[in-house]
Amino acid sequence: MGCSLAFYLARQGRSVIVIDRGRIGQGATAACAGGIRAQFSTEVNIRIGMEAKRVLSRFADETGATADFRQVGYLFLLTTDEERERFAEAVRLQRRLGLDDVVELSPSDAKAIVPGLETGDLAGATFCPSDGLAGPNEVTYGFANAARRGGAVILEDTPIDAFLTRDDTVKGVATAGGDVICQDTVICAGPWSAALGAMLGLALPIEPSRRQVFVSEPFSGIGRRTPMTIDFHTSFYFHPEGNGVLFGMSDPSVAPGEDTTVDWSMLERITAVAQRRWPPLLDARVKTAWAGLYEMTPDFQPLIGPLRPGLWVAAGFSGHGFMMAPVLGRWLAAWMVGGASPTDLAAFAPDRFQRGALQPERNVV
Repeated sequence: MGCSLAFYLARQGRSVIVIDRGRIGQGATAACAGGIRAQFSTEVNIRIGMEAKRVLSRFADETGATADFRQVGYLFLLTTDEERERFAEAVRLQRRLGLDDVVELSPSDAKAIVPGLETGDLAGATFCPSDGLAGPNEVTYGFANAARRGGAVILEDTPIDAFLTRDDTVKGVATAGGDVICQDTVICAGPWSAALGAMLGLALPIEPSRRQVFVSEPFSGIGRRTPMTIDFHTSFYFHPEGNGVLFGMSDPSVAPGEDTTVDWSMLERITAVAQRRWPPLLDARVKTAWAGLYEMTPDFQPLIGPLRPGLWVAAGFSGHGFMMAPVLGRWLAAWMVGGASPTDLAAFAPDRFQRGALQPERNVV
């Protein structure tokens, strides 16, 4: 998010400094599964997903780098009638907004797309072939290097010690390498954003939540064009990764926190679900695993906008930050420079919880 914002701000002539306590792209981004989709339940998120696909399709023209964008599609498997009806409603909204290739499928249609699926208990499915996968490293460094060419400075291994303030206005940040004085400061530190806000006494409703990913050795049971497949009822998902398969599943029992150690017992729980939904996975040999952090908010929507004079936030993406960054970086840059966002972002207003003005996202894995 920070590298995208830096690129678009630099392109509009702003002087930009990105400050990272570690290395860019090595936090939550490094652990994400790389999904890009427009199959959301709210209008603003659908529009962001559609625009993200357009941006990534022409990423090389904008940044000079590849996004490794592979439009293999997203397939949602729906177990209950309530899920089927909810996703059918979302498909109607998606198509009304211009997502013309999204369709509802029967269980047998879904099995034809992903051989080996067990579909006897499914109520239905949805599929959008223009959704897909992109490279987290490729996109992050594509934005970062293009931002540098536009004059942006990126300071790595530089923790923030404090915010510099005058009265209620943020004037910059203090680091061990010196103070950075600036007109605008943006908190976009993913799951660590709430800790930064706390330095100013702000209670940002963002909690880190661990997610685990497993990747197999070369595996003939999946093809390179197999879609990102999500069993919505259980959150089990898989997609092709190199010559193998990448898969995972959320674990609601895990308490919020920054622990990113791999819990190998999770593999047994995933295997039990896979045996019922996609038995071919049982023949895959796991090569590696890692854990990363989602940045969760109570309504699964991000915080975008001003917090106080001189201070902005772009965080709390609840697992959707990578796919939203190519769009929200541009929209937020336009807002900061021109005084208004090109699109209504009221659903992401940081003060919406106090006002009770919520538009929750329901298609969350």
